[in-house]
Amino acid sequence: MNPSTEIRIPREIVNDDTVKIAAWEVENGAKVQLKQVVASIETSKAVIDLEAEAEGYLEIVHSKGAELPVGALIGWIQPQPVATKAQMTAPQVAESASVGGNGAGTTAATGSRISKKAQALIEQYSLDPGVFAGTELVREADVLAYMERQKAEPAVGTAVLETARVAAEPGTLPENGRPLSKAEVPSVAARKRGVLHDARVSAAERGGKGLVALAINYLWRNWFLGNLVRWAPRGLILPLHRLRGVKIGKDCYIDPNAIIETAYPENVTIGNDVRITARAIIMTHIKAPHYLRKSGIMPIVLKPVVLEDHSFVGVNSIIMPGVRVGKASVVASGAVVLNNVPAYTMVAGNPAKVVKTFPRPAEEI
Repeated sequence: MNPSTEIRIPREIVNDDTVKIAAWEVENGAKVQLKQVVASIETSKAVIDLEAEAEGYLEIVHSKGAELPVGALIGWIQPQPVATKAQMTAPQVAESASVGGNGAGTTAATGSRISKKAQALIEQYSLDPGVFAGTELVREADVLAYMERQKAEPAVGTAVLETARVAAEPGTLPENGRPLSKAEVPSVAARKRGVLHDARVSAAERGGKGLVALAINYLWRNWFLGNLVRWAPRGLILPLHRLRGVKIGKDCYIDPNAIIETAYPENVTIGNDVRITARAIIMTHIKAPHYLRKSGIMPIVLKPVVLEDHSFVGVNSIIMPGVRVGKASVVASGAVVLNNVPAYTMVAGNPAKVVKTFPRPAEEI
């Protein structure tokens, strides 16, 4: 059975703090198809249609006219038919009133509605629901955030002592509430093995490639070609990046001072008529120290980046791993882009948010 699919006010295309549900285009309990418009929300600049991200039955959480923060849950696409109040018996109607119509229970202690996933976490970790008093709808993310805050609450002095102890005795740093065994954490001796040990680890992380292949990759692609790009004439910059492995379309411009992924350039795809300006950085990987990776605190991140046709990347901006910059979109100078950029929009800030929407050509509407 397919899981339930959330309908939320999208963060990536809304720049306001709060929006209003302008209308529900489908009745509660009605069957909807994938990509069917189910609701519209009103921002300070426009009315935006929300499409169903799955096929199923609509379950409305907040009705038309409700003003809600960006990211708020407003409904569900359920895999099974949703009973409307007209179809319920009297006991079922009473139960529906207690859960708010979205599978979220209400506690007398807090007056808050609690989602099923949040309730499961509360019961699993024996949390007091009263800590969420004043929250209209307690979600799984709210419970996880509360638990993270609890982990960070010990006194500063205790935290300093614990940090010193971990540095001296690896294997004791908690992960998800469980102490790590020494087998799971690199030993002090391992951390002192130097460059050769680091090279072997890097080779293993690249699918078991040998040290010779690793050396060629770093010396040829990363060091030689990467540095040659900075000094090459304009006509050679794109061919050099292509030689490094970057996939580049036609009529593009890349400033010689831009950094296009140092270790995995083959994970960068650039469309046609794209412009990347001075000191822009495009990253497809984040590689923390061995200890943070082995302990699970900060696993290695390796995700491709795609810049679609006609996009523009401004001066000193940073594109993080996994981001797709949409067609004819603009990344403003200094922006740090963590999420996908919708087509025909401008994003700015850290983290980057949509600040402007451009008109689409008639043939794309």
